[in-house]
Amino acid sequence: MAKRQTRRSISVKGITYQRLKDYCEDNGLSVSGYLEDIIAEKLDAAGAPVPTVVKREPPPAPSASTNTNTNVGPRESNTNNNKPVEVDEIVSQHFTF
Repeated sequence: MAKRQTRRSISVKGITYQRLKDYCEDNGLSVSGYLEDIIAEKLDAAGAPVPTVVKREPPPAPSASTNTNTNVGPRESNTNNNKPVEVDEIVSQHFTF
């Protein structure tokens, strides 16, 4: 069983989404599954490597007016521009609409 699933979203024009949704309904496909398949095919054809980890964005630096809580979660780190960005294992990433 997966430890955690991360989801990502993309934005498309309304007309593009409607065409995609109609096509998938007419062909008995899920929108997310169809997109994942065609994106993977394009990336494979382009020779894009498949990553084993995904880079996490560092949290924004606290401003002077922000409470600087030093309690961080087990997979988070304090913001420090000299430290490398942490990575998480890729479990599953899906596009949401």
